[in-house]
Amino acid sequence: MQKPFFISVLISSIFLGLLIVIQFSTDKPIESNFPLHELEARDNLLKSFIDDQSYLQSRIVNLRKQIDEAQNSIALQSENVNVDLLDSLKKAVGLTELSGPGLEIILDDSSLAYREGTDVTDILLVQASDIRDTINVLNAAHALGLSLNNQRVIATSPITSVGTTILVNNSHIAPPFVIQAIGDSEAMLQRLRDENSMIDLYRRFSQSQAVFEVALKDVINVPIYNGDLQDEYINLIEE
Repeated sequence: MQKPFFISVLISSIFLGLLIVIQFSTDKPIESNFPLHELEARDNLLKSFIDDQSYLQSRIVNLRKQIDEAQNSIALQSENVNVDLLDSLKKAVGLTELSGPGLEIILDDSSLAYREGTDVTDILLVQASDIRDTINVLNAAHALGLSLNNQRVIATSPITSVGTTILVNNSHIAPPFVIQAIGDSEAMLQRLRDENSMIDLYRRFSQSQAVFEVALKDVINVPIYNGDLQDEYINLIEE
């Protein structure tokens, strides 16, 4: 009876020893079934999720600020471009006052026309064509702004003769005719001195002793155009 009992105890001891050896020799952590460990793991996971969420939310806020700044910058640039374009168009049609260096040209009838007993002929008087020729020469020299007796002259300004007066922008003006031009003074002066550009004017003025004077001016003020604007050639461009 003792021998089988001894053998049974020996086998049980060996088995228990093997279990103990295996437990202490492995690197794998033994899983715990305690509820406290599970709650701690969940808390750590939740904290990590909240941290990630806060970071992403702050990134969204910063990106939105960058988008708003970029949009405002684009809007400002677009607004500036539109304003600059509008200003250039207003200057082109004479809807803004201009000031700067340029030339002053005086055209006046011959003094012979006012002598008693003198037969007044067209050769003694300044004609609308003389004014138009002078203005065309100034425009060819890239004048930035023109006025005639304080009337702004633009590309569509009519300059015609009505009796002994000149009609410009539906306003009657009388001699002397003062043309003011803003721009490159030297370029405009060179054009005016070229007699080939105004052959008829130079020929008639030399014969009649009519006045044709040119003076350099440091500052010239050209008023706003106050005539009618013709819009039959204006087209709307849709973007």
